[in-house]
Amino acid sequence: MTALLEVRDLQVAYGHIEAVQGISFDVNAGEIRTLVGANGAGKSTTLLALSGLVKPQAGSIRFEGEELTALKTHQIVERGLVQVAEGRAILTTLTVRENLELGAYRRKDRASIASDLERVLALFPRLKERLAGLAGNLSGGEQQMLAIGRALLARPRLLLLDEPSMGLAPIIVQDIFRTLREINVDGLTIFLVEQNVKQALKIAQHGYVLESGKIVLDGSGPALLNDPKVLAAYMGG
Repeated sequence: MTALLEVRDLQVAYGHIEAVQGISFDVNAGEIRTLVGANGAGKSTTLLALSGLVKPQAGSIRFEGEELTALKTHQIVERGLVQVAEGRAILTTLTVRENLELGAYRRKDRASIASDLERVLALFPRLKERLAGLAGNLSGGEQQMLAIGRALLARPRLLLLDEPSMGLAPIIVQDIFRTLREINVDGLTIFLVEQNVKQALKIAQHGYVLESGKIVLDGSGPALLNDPKVLAAYMGG
């Protein structure tokens, strides 16, 4: 498989705190890959670096062979890396439709935007029922659906997700992850950061375990799900 994203020796620090300590990983085209670990391991910082929201101290981030570390965030989005932020970043005083349309604000292809919007509403029927309502009135699960839908309207080549299960009821988490599998089957590459190790590894072809800013394990999703170290550390096994 072709590596769509190649990260090498990535280092990110906040002052004297080394949040990410020289990690390397790939995300192959057409796959779901996941970076899992406990809170504070450096997962979100890694995603912020990929999106240009924090600048690494060292290392390389290449997307389709192009170095991204010198680019601004909007330039990275233009390349096709689109992030669904932790906490969803919904604009609560706008309607559901307005939030979705913001995902396509850089696009001019009106017919394709309309088609993509219909696809998002088919993926998330609850949003279709609430299109004219304020986004702030949605439940947490519906807001997560909205955040993912808005990102899809940007036509990503690589979708980055930061803790999509956070604060959601288990049945909603299952719905979200089922939808992620569906959009991946349709051809979208996904890189997922998660504390919910079990759910993430269930849908990922490959995973990386991050501890204290370092990747300590990597392997296929099924292999990591059955790894005694992962079971003991994250699933109470």
